[in-house]
Amino acid sequence: MLGIIVAIGAVGFILAVAGQGGWPKLGGAVAGSVLVTLLLVPVVSTVALFLAVPAIGMAMGLLPPFDCETAPRAYVGWLVSVLLVAAGLGLRFAVQDPDGALVFVILFGPGACAAAGRLLYYVSCRDE
Repeated sequence: MLGIIVAIGAVGFILAVAGQGGWPKLGGAVAGSVLVTLLLVPVVSTVALFLAVPAIGMAMGLLPPFDCETAPRAYVGWLVSVLLVAAGLGLRFAVQDPDGALVFVILFGPGACAAAGRLLYYVSCRDE
């Protein structure tokens, strides 16, 4: 799990440095959350690795790399994709291991809630 989180942090760092548009914000948030998590590992032990997943999910839900004015379809597509991934993982946990539903809510719930909130706000503002 540590290798996966470090790889995601490396990709986030590369996006933060070399990305264009909204990608640097998202990459910086992902790289920063991974860095903080890795700094917490010696203090809290490997339990700190489970803090990276909700932080990365929140970054993906709150910082879509597309602008809603210039690319509305990509913006909505990004948020719907985050919600579909969360729904798919939730179904996997619910079917395979019903006790894993709590793990799903703790790990993937914040990102899904953030994406749903952004999507609802976008849709409600488009109607006005």
